[in-house]
Amino acid sequence: MKHLYRVLFFGFLFVFYWFFSFEKVPFGDALGFVNIAELNEFTDNTTVFGKFLYTNLLIGFKTIFGLDSIPATRFFNLIFSVLTLVVLFFGLKLKFRKEICAYLGTLIFALSFTFWKQTEIIEVYTFNSFWIALYIYFTIRFLEDKNSRFLFLSSLVLGISLFAHVQNIMLIPGWAILCFISFRNYKVNAFPSIFIFIAFAFGLYFMAYINGYNTSHVFGSGNSDWVTGSLEKGFSGFAKDIVVAIGYLIYNFWIFVIPAIIIIFKKIKSFRDSQNLFYLVSFLVPFGFATIYNVSDSYVFFLNAYLFFVFFIIEGLIDIKISQPKIYKSISISVFCVPIFYILSYLIISKIPQGQNFDKEKSEKGGLSYYLFPWMRNNVGVLEFYLDGKKPFDNKDFMNINCHIFLKHRKGKNSLEEIRKM
Repeated sequence: MKHLYRVLFFGFLFVFYWFFSFEKVPFGDALGFVNIAELNEFTDNTTVFGKFLYTNLLIGFKTIFGLDSIPATRFFNLIFSVLTLVVLFFGLKLKFRKEICAYLGTLIFALSFTFWKQTEIIEVYTFNSFWIALYIYFTIRFLEDKNSRFLFLSSLVLGISLFAHVQNIMLIPGWAILCFISFRNYKVNAFPSIFIFIAFAFGLYFMAYINGYNTSHVFGSGNSDWVTGSLEKGFSGFAKDIVVAIGYLIYNFWIFVIPAIIIIFKKIKSFRDSQNLFYLVSFLVPFGFATIYNVSDSYVFFLNAYLFFVFFIIEGLIDIKISQPKIYKSISISVFCVPIFYILSYLIISKIPQGQNFDKEKSEKGGLSYYLFPWMRNNVGVLEFYLDGKKPFDNKDFMNINCHIFLKHRKGKNSLEEIRKM
């Protein structure tokens, strides 16, 4: 019966996400990815601009199923979101040995704001999360079984993940500790694992070089504001970043932050334990990077850290269950209240002057609800936004540029009114 329960659980999550998914192509990079599908061409570009793994798998998916570009990108995103949760489920079950822990941890992550939001739009981050969840799963298999095969697989997956998103280099310090653990503690030969990871990391450069792309863009975009701006904020700037990062963490995991923080402090006290050090570094480095990264949508870069954070949450809840079973039960059941938490947050913030001003400033995109609700049903579309002339033409406005590219592809197939509704 447990297999049936699992199928029903993940089937429910897929339908749940599909129901709340966007109705019109949303703002941000979404239309750019739709245009990739519309162009329907495989790429050999392994720089940060090529989205090599995402683009090629998306085009393959679209071609196999014969879908239009918008439903193709929608379902591609939904499928990899649910696959991420499937892998996370089995990683949690492997580590904590209890099915209920796996269900609870998966549901906590599934309803977290950032992951839920990214599932409802068109982006690369849930696709990338699948590879990181797979990396974590094979890492846990190695730590549990001490079998070099799983260290090799975790290194292979982390290497492949670099073809999905360059931010995954922030997991290298944790991976290096993992390799050290294998050699010092378990007497496992880590050289094949190190070799396969380096081969994939170097492969990005090699493919870019032989295909004529700028190799300086393999691990960097060339936008100095994103890099230097991240390091030149001063004390007040960094303090603000930390407050914002903590705010994001609470908004994603609200009451579940407490047991996780308790476990993190316990692990810090016993950081000499190699496994504790691995989990801490694997969480703190990507979390720290996302905290200071100087981009407007930095909240999405926390996802890699959040995948590790869920394991802290469940470990903390298990501790609570042992000492305070009634409190554990209440906290666990509260996961079903997460959507209510988002609604209450909106209602409270919409009553204060700052929230009302923000709602007016962003009204054309959907107002405050666009930023506080993870679901995208009944959303304002980027195409209707620009086709209705709500913003003057700007040569530097990438969303406007993407609209014109989409129009160029679709004018022969659809009327302007039909495009406006997409």
